[in-house]
Amino acid sequence: MKKLAIVMTLLAGSVACSSGGTAELQPASTPPTTNVATNAPAGALELAITQTCAPGSDPQCISVNGEHVLVVPAAFERAGVDSASNAQPSGESDTITVDLDRAGATVASRMTAEASQAGDQTRLVMKVGDEIISAVRVQDELRNDHMLVALPPGAPTEEILQSLNGPGE
Repeated sequence: MKKLAIVMTLLAGSVACSSGGTAELQPASTPPTTNVATNAPAGALELAITQTCAPGSDPQCISVNGEHVLVVPAAFERAGVDSASNAQPSGESDTITVDLDRAGATVASRMTAEASQAGDQTRLVMKVGDEIISAVRVQDELRNDHMLVALPPGAPTEEILQSLNGPGE
């Protein structure tokens, strides 16, 4: 599960790891943010709940940072974003902070609750534009509108931030 900690981390003050979960998915504190975006209309994060799969088992079974997940395009739902910014670097990968709008927080809350209850093979996949940026096992429901996302090594961080912040950023 250590790979998944690199791929994405959901931070929420009221979210705690479930018993037997992977503690690496929940940092002890929120890193300070820098390069905060302005309050212009923003973009969207797309979320889907999926299952892990065996390599080659299905044409839609793809590798996301070393783990194979089944990615069905029709399964994605839009989660609106108020702003996104760089967070303090966390070693191997860039980390971004995503502040969801009200509707986006509702979608993320519902989907994280469902994913956390669906079993060990279930993943929450995140996509920005056409790029899958993470697939992570979810420990508990997101209960606020802030997410901290660790991007895979080599991800185009600035392009992802521009897409999340929408036109004019």
